[in-house]
Amino acid sequence: MRSQLSRFRAVFFSAFPTLLEKRAILAIIALHVLAISLPYLWALAITPEGFSYSGLLFNPDDQNVHLSWARQAAEGHFFFRNLFTHESLLSGERPLFTNLLCWLIGALSSLTTIPLVWVYHLLRVIFAVLTLVLFHALSTRLTPDRRVRIMALALVAYSSGAGFLAPFFPGRDWMDRADNPDFPMMPEAFTFTSSYIFTLNMASLTLLLATYLLCLHAFETASKKAAIGAGLTALLLANIHTYDVFPLLLALSWWAVDQFRSFPRARFLFLPLVYIGAFIPVLYQLFVFRFSEEFRIKALTKTLAPALSDILISYGPMILLAVAGGVFVWRETSQNKMRMQLPILWAISTLLCIYAPVSFARKMIEGLHLPLCFLAAMGIVAILSKLQSQNLRRVAAAGVLLLLSLSSLQLIQWTLKNAQDNNAERAGVLMPPLYLATSDLLALRFLKNQPRGKVVLCLPYVGNYVPRESGQTAFVGHWAETLYFHSDVRNKVGETFAFYKGTMPSNQARAWLRENRINYVMIGSYEKRLGLSLPLELPIAHEESGTTIYAVPPATRN
Repeated sequence: MRSQLSRFRAVFFSAFPTLLEKRAILAIIALHVLAISLPYLWALAITPEGFSYSGLLFNPDDQNVHLSWARQAAEGHFFFRNLFTHESLLSGERPLFTNLLCWLIGALSSLTTIPLVWVYHLLRVIFAVLTLVLFHALSTRLTPDRRVRIMALALVAYSSGAGFLAPFFPGRDWMDRADNPDFPMMPEAFTFTSSYIFTLNMASLTLLLATYLLCLHAFETASKKAAIGAGLTALLLANIHTYDVFPLLLALSWWAVDQFRSFPRARFLFLPLVYIGAFIPVLYQLFVFRFSEEFRIKALTKTLAPALSDILISYGPMILLAVAGGVFVWRETSQNKMRMQLPILWAISTLLCIYAPVSFARKMIEGLHLPLCFLAAMGIVAILSKLQSQNLRRVAAAGVLLLLSLSSLQLIQWTLKNAQDNNAERAGVLMPPLYLATSDLLALRFLKNQPRGKVVLCLPYVGNYVPRESGQTAFVGHWAETLYFHSDVRNKVGETFAFYKGTMPSNQARAWLRENRINYVMIGSYEKRLGLSLPLELPIAHEESGTTIYAVPPATRN
């Protein structure tokens, strides 16, 4: 055990922390874990009578996509269908897509019988801790200054953007404001928001940091094992969150070219191995793109980055401090300058990639917060070192940290407010609830016990939970995963409301059910709340506590 720990320290840590630094690290990590965990326990504790808590606090629609893949993995599948749209069932297209993290969540849930969502959160917290540990390890390789390392770790653990300044800058797209109805928040742009919400993001940040660390170790020691390890972590990263590898490859290539003339070629073995590891999943994704119509249409959904000015203002003071830190790095004359240039190239490479002419450009921003935090910490320490009083420096550092963490506190407050009204204020944008009515959940459990491959019609509020809870396919369930959810080509949401409102004549409604191969129609809490009903007679398959599921007879579907 000791030899394994020694090997871990040798590979990842340039200088192992002193007792004082260890205490600071443990305190930062412990408080971070509490901040990203306690709100969920509070939401569970206030579950209203007659409802069940979904286990989520932010945008259930996106997280239920990951959990739908995990559901399929728990049922023994390695390749996953898109259960939020029914096109592949009509065409007979076989599933080709897979995600190793979601497969792991499903496999662990199946082995332990722990519900998927709680395995999901357990791994979220574990990866959050690993991200902080590995970031600190990277900091020990980049600088010998303990003050910079501690401040950088605290910034990663707690800081977000400058969205708290939104009232003073109207008309801007704030990446860290979840309450902006005109621009969707970008949790992947900040480490705290990712660790508070997305297991997928934290797993990818862990692998991203591991890749950088293994590359640095391979470069400094010419270690073939470390180079191979970097290739393997890049492979896993490219499978779990493909978008992250493009900024990674650009930054590593840029940095390696800059050092190539000064060092033996054997030190750069990591670079081709990282390329090979990253491109194996990328090439497979291209294969899926080529042979899966569903995947291709979804992949071409544009998620363009906001204007550069909005990105800069969203990071706000962090950017200014990072620029100051970058200036100090370039003035550095020690041997560490070569290493400390890496976060600068990392940040610049990410900014370049998010404006690439591809549909998924915005998603490549993940990880940008990490080098910015390191550089900002460099700037904070350098600026505060001019103060004579040590106590004054500590107070000023705490004040800067608090200022940069205000948006994180706002996010927690916003999610808890949504828990109290069960996303009622967001119903207008078809955001699914955080608490499911018990009657709706019982209906989903009924569907879970039916043979797979059934298409379920209901409003997107509960439709978003159909794949996760039942393993069946939702006709409309997710704004992006459901093909033609609300587009110029076809409007499935509009068709669904037209069916329930009875604006389709009964013969047309039957034909519509047949054409879309719909097996079950649900009249649940949301359909009743909106005064919707069934426009034709269908036999009841399940009825309990006010939610009814109607079976569509084969004669109607054939």
